[in-house]
Amino acid sequence: MSFDTLKVSELKKIAEDFAVETDGLKTKTDIIAALADEGVSWSIYQNTLEKVAEAAEEVDEILPRFDSKAVQPENTVLVRMNRENFRYDINGYTFTKEHPFVAMPEDDAQKIFDKEEGFRLATPKEVQEYYS
Repeated sequence: MSFDTLKVSELKKIAEDFAVETDGLKTKTDIIAALADEGVSWSIYQNTLEKVAEAAEEVDEILPRFDSKAVQPENTVLVRMNRENFRYDINGYTFTKEHPFVAMPEDDAQKIFDKEEGFRLATPKEVQEYYS
């Protein structure tokens, strides 16, 4: 396959994804030439698709979410990540930008506080408001 097999709208989408200017270009030949001028070949496009698919598989990993209704052991505390990281794994716990709260035993929380910056205790109400 090659760019020649694609429609103009598909080519424009590819050009947009690679930040190739297509204003005023209406034919396949012109868009393909613009892609080539910017160094976007069919093989580069295919490699990019593969990398995007691999990255999507990694992102699809199901992360645990805090369940405020679940019964927690008595020494459980809520820890919130204040870091700008999109994901941070530490001591078997995963914090993400979308799910910055993790319930854990006090001892585990203290180990994180001793080693890392950007984490603090959170309140159940704060978690409830965040997820509602």
